[in-house]
Amino acid sequence: MSEPRPRPQFGEYATPEEQRASIAEPIDAQRAEELGVAPVVPADHGPAQPTLREQTRHTTDAAPVTTPAPSAGQTARRPVTGDRLATSILLGLGLVGLIVMMPGLLDLPGLIRPALVQMGVSGYSSDGLASAMGVLALGLQIALWVGAIILSGRSLRAGRLTFWIPLVAGVAANIVVVICIAVAMGADPAFMEYVRSQQP
Repeated sequence: MSEPRPRPQFGEYATPEEQRASIAEPIDAQRAEELGVAPVVPADHGPAQPTLREQTRHTTDAAPVTTPAPSAGQTARRPVTGDRLATSILLGLGLVGLIVMMPGLLDLPGLIRPALVQMGVSGYSSDGLASAMGVLALGLQIALWVGAIILSGRSLRAGRLTFWIPLVAGVAANIVVVICIAVAMGADPAFMEYVRSQQP
């Protein structure tokens, strides 16, 4: 004769009805009559407590939306008033210099020839190259000035230090002019003869 099955300790052999009754799940009268058990009526524990989801929803709906305060490293920089003023002045000086240099660069041979005459060099004959170098220098100056305006505007909107942008653009523009004039003068045979005559 087999030994009787041990009584379950945790309800692993309990039927669904017994499990429902043990956790006090409500069973209506009709179902209880079918099962032959007493109907289970939940005890009145007062008003129903809201679930965690409902609490979260109500809290989210009621709480105002706040953005986290930026940390010390993330604080947005405000543009310095002096930097904005210096940037504007440097851009203005760049425009004035561009306007002043424009006639001379458009007629670079007429600018070079008197300078060479003062040095004792006559017979400058590279007018075509000098004209091309003058137009190139003027175009590069305009491009540098426009680029300085665009970059300065972006930098000011981002709150960064900006005065150095037109300063660098102005230095680069002057270097471009000097190089173009040097090329226009160095390609002329009369000027090169003068340079060789000055060497010991």
